[in-house]
Amino acid sequence: MKKIVGLMTILWALSAVADVPIQKDRNEAEYNKEFAVALDGYDPVSYFEEGGGTPLKGDAAIEFVYGTIIYHFANMANMEMFKTNPAKYEPTYGSWCAYAMSEGSRIKIKPLIYTIHGNRIHFFVAKSAKKTFDDELESREPVADMNWKGFSGEEPRK
Repeated sequence: MKKIVGLMTILWALSAVADVPIQKDRNEAEYNKEFAVALDGYDPVSYFEEGGGTPLKGDAAIEFVYGTIIYHFANMANMEMFKTNPAKYEPTYGSWCAYAMSEGSRIKIKPLIYTIHGNRIHFFVAKSAKKTFDDELESREPVADMNWKGFSGEEPRK
């Protein structure tokens, strides 16, 4: 019975993702997969104004698999918004710390330490890393973009 339920879950996830095109140069091999579920289960849309503007824990019953990355959402509306533009809502730099990326390294993040800059969400390992990055955002972000492209081959999200 467990095998049947597992197979049904996989088939459901594949059918759910079939109508959402995957970013062409997306390289999940370089993503931070510390958590079984991206962002430790936080709803990626909830960080943005249109999703409420406050990080919310997602509901495991409202799950969407994008590529091989699992996201949970606080509500169906947020999941549908994600499906329309996953590149906007996915963490910049594959869920690695933006400050560390600007220094040419990959360090795990804490999902409640973040900055939104335009349509991009940057996550950090510590408040001090966030402060330094934010204070020097105009110079650090392009360097982090360049380093991320070097690690992953992906164009930076805009």
